[in-house]
Amino acid sequence: MALKSKTSVWLICGIMAAVVSAFFPVLETTPLFIEAYLFAILGIAALGFGSVYLMRSGKSYPWFAAFPFVTWTYLVVQILFSALFLTIENLFNWSFPITWFSLVHILMLTIVAIILIALNFGKGYIDARGAAVREKVIGLKMLVADLDTASDKLPSMKDEIKAAADALRYSDPMSSPTLAEYENAMGIAWLQ
Repeated sequence: MALKSKTSVWLICGIMAAVVSAFFPVLETTPLFIEAYLFAILGIAALGFGSVYLMRSGKSYPWFAAFPFVTWTYLVVQILFSALFLTIENLFNWSFPITWFSLVHILMLTIVAIILIALNFGKGYIDARGAAVREKVIGLKMLVADLDTASDKLPSMKDEIKAAADALRYSDPMSSPTLAEYENAMGIAWLQ
C-alpha cells in the first residue's frame, strides 16, 4: 500500500464506507443486511487503523506491513461472505439464520484479532532480540578495534592478530550458550 499520508488513508476509507452505505436504498433493509453493513464498516475502520499504524511506525519491518494486509484480507473476505448471503436472500428469498451469520463474522474477526496479536507479540520478541544483538555486536566491534590496535603494537604477530580480528569480524554475535564450550576450545587451539 503506497499511501503517503493519513489523510489519504482516511479519505479512501471514507469513500469505501460511502460505497457500502450506498446499498441502503438499493437493498431491502433486513437484519442480515444491517449486520453485514456494521461488519463492513468495522473492517473498513480496521483497514484504516492498520494503514495508519504502518505509516506511523516508520520502519520497514515485515510485521508492520502485515497489519494492513491482514485487515485488508479480513475486509475482503467478510464483504464477500456477506455479499453471497445477501444475494441469496434477495434473489431466492431465503435468509441465512442471523445467529449463524453473526457467529461466522465473529469467528472471522476473532481470527484476525489473534493474527494481529501474534504479529505484535512477534514484533516485541524481535525488538528484544535486536537489542541483545546490538549489544553483542558493539562488544565484538570493540574487540576487533582492540586487536587492530594490538597488531600495530606487535608487528611480529600482525598476521595472527589480523586472522583473529577477521574471525571476530565475521563471527555470529548471538552464538548459542551450548556452543560456548566448542568455541572456547577452538579459541584455545588457535592460541596454541
